[in-house]
Amino acid sequence: MLRRILSEPLLHFLLLGVLLFLLYREVSPNTAADRSIVVTDATINMLAQRYASVWMRPPTSAELQALVDTFIRDEILYREGVTLGLDRNDPVIQRRVLQKLAVLSEEQSSLSSPTDAELDAYLQANAARYALPPVLSFAQVLFDPVRHGTSLQADFNAALTELNAGADPATLGDSSLLPARIDAMPLDRLARDYGDDFAAALEALPVGVWEGPIRSGFGVHLVRIASKTAGRAATLADVRTAVERDWENARRTESREAYYQQLLKGYEVRIDADLSAAALLQNSAPTSVDPQLP
Repeated sequence: MLRRILSEPLLHFLLLGVLLFLLYREVSPNTAADRSIVVTDATINMLAQRYASVWMRPPTSAELQALVDTFIRDEILYREGVTLGLDRNDPVIQRRVLQKLAVLSEEQSSLSSPTDAELDAYLQANAARYALPPVLSFAQVLFDPVRHGTSLQADFNAALTELNAGADPATLGDSSLLPARIDAMPLDRLARDYGDDFAAALEALPVGVWEGPIRSGFGVHLVRIASKTAGRAATLADVRTAVERDWENARRTESREAYYQQLLKGYEVRIDADLSAAALLQNSAPTSVDPQLP
């Protein structure tokens, strides 16, 4: 009788099911510990602070209870979703996890305030980035090529003669929103506002002489350099704020990379693909065109 029972396929099936269930309980990430949700004082404070930051007031007792209920509900649903693998192959979730891990990796190293010696060493290693540009002060007279047309050169020469004779620059040229005189403008800002060619031309001009024509996006200029301060290497006192910011960013980047390299040692990476062939295929693929675009 016992032998007959033991030979029943149904019994074999049930025993196999029990074994699979026990195995699942051992390897499943959703263990008994993971099924325990503890709402601590820190959790309550976090929920209350989030609410206050949005609504500009603390939550009432009923609102706080609703926040706790929602927190518990979200935690349960999240854990069940992870158990079902719903977090996999989702670029949004992946990006968020990467962001959080990056923050954790940055905190692996001590980001205490740097010493002056550390900042000065960083400044010297990146001196070109912080070099102070030349500073120019100048007067200008602007001519609009469209307005003057074929008489532009003659009008320009006449104005230059008057300026060399001591005429007031404000009485010459065309009216515009550009200032007639600019004091102590760094060369990089001058290039930003007037163009690289204009800034390079002014840097080469002598001091105290009206020169032109010098073109910009605004028109044709007559320019007289009033003063010129040469560019120089920055000291820490000149650029301390920028150096402190960049030093900290560099430390964070180094910490992230060190953390990644340490993790990489625990993985075996194998690329079973011909990258050169894939790149060639990508470059030869026709570019898709949206028929609605002009």
